[in-house]
Amino acid sequence: MAHSPRILIVSDDVQFDFMRAAVESRGFEVTVAHDHQSAFRRLLESGFDLVVIDVAAGSRDIAFIQRLRVTPKLSKIFVLALGEWGTGHPSLSLSQGADAYEPKPVNTERLIASVERMLRRQRAVAE
Repeated sequence: MAHSPRILIVSDDVQFDFMRAAVESRGFEVTVAHDHQSAFRRLLESGFDLVVIDVAAGSRDIAFIQRLRVTPKLSKIFVLALGEWGTGHPSLSLSQGADAYEPKPVNTERLIASVERMLRRQRAVAE
């Protein structure tokens, strides 16, 4: 029996808990980490299929993405970055290792479509 895809949402914004409910409603197992240290620890301890990160905080979020990319156990996890357009975060996030970028404010249907698309890509890469 295939497992439900596991998604880690990384955000210190408690309003992002609404994303958890929206994504879980589609059958995904979701964990929310409110800081990079706990997110990194959770990623190392158990398998996740996708990381969704709020990059509104800037450079420390970019550094977190870079850390994932240089950690062998975590380097192949797909990363979806969320942030404001016009801030430089989209191009910086993508150039530093994010696999996709979604603008804020987050549209839950668009977010779920991106999550599903990325999980299909990940399965295709794994095969």
